[in-house]
Amino acid sequence: MDVIVSHVNLDFDGLASLLAAKKLHPDARVALTDKQHPTVKSFLAIYRDELAFSSYNDINWKEVQTLILVDVASLKRTGIPILDLPPNVQTIVYDHHSPKDGDLSGGERYIEPVGATVTFLVEKLCEYDMSITPFEATLYGLGLYTDTGNFTYQQTTERDLYIAAFLKQKKMDISLVDRFSEQTLSIEERQLFQTLFVNGQEYFDNGVTLFTTTHEQPSYQSGLATLTRRLMETTDSDAAISIVKMKEHVYVVARASSDRVDLRKLMDSLGGGGHAQAASATLKKHDLDTVFQKVQQCLPAIVQPALTAADLMATPVKFISTDHSIDEVQNQMYQYGHTGFPVVDEDEYLVGIISRRDVDKATHHGLGHAPVKAYMSNDPITLPTSASLEEIQSTMMKHNIGRIPILENDKMVGIISRSDVIAQLHKQDGETMNEIVKKMKRQLPPALYKLLFNIGTIADQKGVNIYLIGGIVRDILLHRSNEDIDIVIEGDGIAFANELAIQLGGKVKSHEKFGTATWKTTENVKIDIVTCRTEYYEAPAALPNVRASNIREDLRRRDFTINAMAIQINKSHFGTLLDFFQGQEDMKQQKIRILHTLSFIEDPTRIIRGVRFALRFNYQLAEQTYKLAIDAAPMLQQVSSKRLLREIELLLKEGSIIDGIQMLDNIGVWSYLIGLKTNVLTAKLTDIVKLKDPFLIFLALAYDHADWETIIQPYALTSQHRTMIQQLGIMQHIDTENLSYLSSIHQQFQPYQDEIVFIYAVLANKRHLLTYLEKRKQLPILLTGSDLIKKGLHPGPAFSDILNQLTCLQLDGEIQTKDEAFQWLDSVKNKSQTF
Repeated sequence: MDVIVSHVNLDFDGLASLLAAKKLHPDARVALTDKQHPTVKSFLAIYRDELAFSSYNDINWKEVQTLILVDVASLKRTGIPILDLPPNVQTIVYDHHSPKDGDLSGGERYIEPVGATVTFLVEKLCEYDMSITPFEATLYGLGLYTDTGNFTYQQTTERDLYIAAFLKQKKMDISLVDRFSEQTLSIEERQLFQTLFVNGQEYFDNGVTLFTTTHEQPSYQSGLATLTRRLMETTDSDAAISIVKMKEHVYVVARASSDRVDLRKLMDSLGGGGHAQAASATLKKHDLDTVFQKVQQCLPAIVQPALTAADLMATPVKFISTDHSIDEVQNQMYQYGHTGFPVVDEDEYLVGIISRRDVDKATHHGLGHAPVKAYMSNDPITLPTSASLEEIQSTMMKHNIGRIPILENDKMVGIISRSDVIAQLHKQDGETMNEIVKKMKRQLPPALYKLLFNIGTIADQKGVNIYLIGGIVRDILLHRSNEDIDIVIEGDGIAFANELAIQLGGKVKSHEKFGTATWKTTENVKIDIVTCRTEYYEAPAALPNVRASNIREDLRRRDFTINAMAIQINKSHFGTLLDFFQGQEDMKQQKIRILHTLSFIEDPTRIIRGVRFALRFNYQLAEQTYKLAIDAAPMLQQVSSKRLLREIELLLKEGSIIDGIQMLDNIGVWSYLIGLKTNVLTAKLTDIVKLKDPFLIFLALAYDHADWETIIQPYALTSQHRTMIQQLGIMQHIDTENLSYLSSIHQQFQPYQDEIVFIYAVLANKRHLLTYLEKRKQLPILLTGSDLIKKGLHPGPAFSDILNQLTCLQLDGEIQTKDEAFQWLDSVKNKSQTF
């Protein structure tokens, strides 16, 4: 016999999961606990006949062969008589809670990180193409809506939202979901609520308010989860914890509304489970005071440290002095993309703030030459490094300001802008530090992983923040191999590279102009070390000007979001992922997205680079990115031929150049670079790309144009390419159609290199020239210069004429063996007196 069960104090996710599991295991019986959430009891009072579930008392547990657990992974939390189960019982688990001690470790386990267990059970029903009735859809919806808090809980995923839409298509009754998801309290529940409210006390920890309450009563009463949530709402607390002894057992139920509260640590210590913001535990035959004291001891552990200004601020701070002119400030605002700057005096103490609005007003009145101190805002609002995120928000709203300088010992050490706060508030859950570390260990060779850890330790010694950046971060997340190590520090990159060489050995090659260095370890591992920097462009397509900066601005200057992530490797933060621009989300969506709208204007080669990454990862350019690429395509005309050829060379290495050429054509790139929209046969390009020369790509695309020699000239950067253009121009005037013999073709094309003849044959679609080249390559060498000397001939220009005549005869099939070649040579020698 197979039996499906869920947890005690059954909620709608458990009930809905029982129904879904029954459809997946139609021969199994569903056993229903008698301890149910009040709203579930109300629902079952009306719809029990629709479900036809059995009670625990109806099951002979000794006969169970397979036990199926839904919305729970612990036998203890099911409330079934565990001792009655046969020792060899098989188990299957469907759950969405994080694994914890006491969970089943054997058998089949399906644990999915979704908002409700019923979500992935419905996914399985869809996978097996099972029908879903309106009643089933409504019950599944009840489980989904209640366990995600109407999709407001942090554990809610896009999968939950998708299943909700699917259930609506299946006639889910929203009004019924609404009616049963919100409970009206009974008289007994109102009395218990009042008691818990009166008995409660508040606990404050670093800006977080926790409401704890206790009560003891002789009889069991359900609905404690609902009452606890209402206590949290009524007291306006960040979390509420109810500790109630009923009969012999103590029930601990907790609910939270703040991201800074993680209830799992508390419930793990009590042997319970749940989510970060909704969890519970049952302690059988425990004393209320003992449990309360244990809860009190655990309270500090459930409060996450507050985000402070020190965590959020940008540093070092870009500032201007009081004697700067308005015009100078305007220029710096353009360079760095800032909308304001702190103003400091000669001792670098903060004295004011100047905004873009201030600058615009002064400029409008023709006062660009005026000093900043005449137009700056005096008495700036500041905060200390210890200010919390909530305090920062409140200060910005109270004073209606967009940036706050952060002070320490009266000196400005950082600045926080409105965009920093918004980014934090809308920050999506990414991978945890532990998850990143696991991926690093899996992707990197052990010696390299250890080296990075040692580098981070040295960075801690020197008091600098250090990060792994670039493609290796992206590839670690994508499980792709990449050992091209780029490191950036918020400090002096060259000085830090030299420090690494002192402590770990190796050699350093520095590049003072860019503030970068390459450190080669004693094991010949090359690591590029860069100073955090920002950059601006004086003109479109120009090379950027570079300035020292911080990690956020260093990442902001990069090309695409998937390349703008960093992993901190300081020992205390090893494995912390920085993803300010939602690169992880774009990887999930398989999109290539630029960081800002002027990205292609500033560096048009990013268009080609974007196509390259799209091909490499089989991604698509994001819609706006694609449109901006089309708009910026004309700017590629301002890029040097050398840079363009380099980008096409990199595109060739991706191995999908034909697709890349087509994508660039759709964007309009070739119409600006070669003056027309391409119409190149795939077969023609297929042959050309085999030569791995980016110049030939341009040549192939331009060749059908009447003025191709002029178009292609700027891309001929070597003498070989210039010679190629010249010889191709000559070959165009050879009348190959009337050359019926291979020997006659040879007479015309013998002076040219095989590669150039091949290129001409492909571009001009002269297939018989390809036949000639193939035959020419296969010809055996029948006679050499030594053979001619042995025949008494004297070396000289005539030798090449003789051997060329022999080649012609071989091509036409008139001579095939060495003996025939000697006979021919003798006949030629006897007829001619010139040898």
